[in-house]
Amino acid sequence: MAPFAYIGRPLTNTEFIQYVRGYNFGPILPSFVVIHNSANPDASWAKLNNNPAIKWDRDESTLSTAEIIDKRTEQLAKIRDYYIRLGWDSGPHLFIDERWIWLFTPMAVVGTHAKSGNSYHDSAGHLHYSIGIETVGWFGQVGWPAPMQILIRTAVQSLQKRLANFAIEYHHAPTNDPAAHDHSISFHSDYNKPSCPGAYITPSYAIPILAAPLVPSYIKYRILAPCAVFTSRDPAAPLAPGPNHGQTWLAPNDIVNVGDLTDGWLWISPNAIDPPGIGFIPSSYANPV
Repeated sequence: MAPFAYIGRPLTNTEFIQYVRGYNFGPILPSFVVIHNSANPDASWAKLNNNPAIKWDRDESTLSTAEIIDKRTEQLAKIRDYYIRLGWDSGPHLFIDERWIWLFTPMAVVGTHAKSGNSYHDSAGHLHYSIGIETVGWFGQVGWPAPMQILIRTAVQSLQKRLANFAIEYHHAPTNDPAAHDHSISFHSDYNKPSCPGAYITPSYAIPILAAPLVPSYIKYRILAPCAVFTSRDPAAPLAPGPNHGQTWLAPNDIVNVGDLTDGWLWISPNAIDPPGIGFIPSSYANPV
């Protein structure tokens, strides 16, 4: 049996955008998405029952962020071990909770998560496969909480931009017809599990959330050397800032909020509630805090 394909790493919105932008999917690109819910484990924001033992976010009120990551990393590994006991060598590609996008099975690998929705071969014998996204919780009676909506939207739109081969739309089709869902969004209920991703997560609920404009998210960077803020990305501009570039200068050890990383340029904002931002700096002038 092949080793289980697994990563087990959490990413923030911005980290995931950067990760997908540089990700090598290999010769065959995934071309559709399947949305799931975990149900077990459930979560405080989407309970399956009142059993505190299976809550994804249980016993975290006194933990630091690093301790929460360690705890949830162990929990994710237990899900991997469960799949291994089922005889699988892969699982869903992403698990999304209210704080992170968790890398599970590498996205260049055909996952195991939706039976016929995992992959199919067309009439010419070409392989088509899906990205499986697990949303943590049981969404039989409630929808995705706002922080999770942002993360799911980020994941789907980052993949759409990188792959350029699917639309954020839903196609009604008979059960177990993955070809009808190719190049679009589908749900586990379209294949072999009617209760997943939860009765509340219908196409009419989910698609507008996934397609809504992304709100900029931020991670903090520390400035390494005196740096001008450029008013736009300019591939022809020298990396060393000069007097004719930008209106704002940053000093060493200044902390800035970075909303995006594109072609070696960091998009920065003075604070996390200022979406317009103030411009761009070369990425070589700052490191994540």
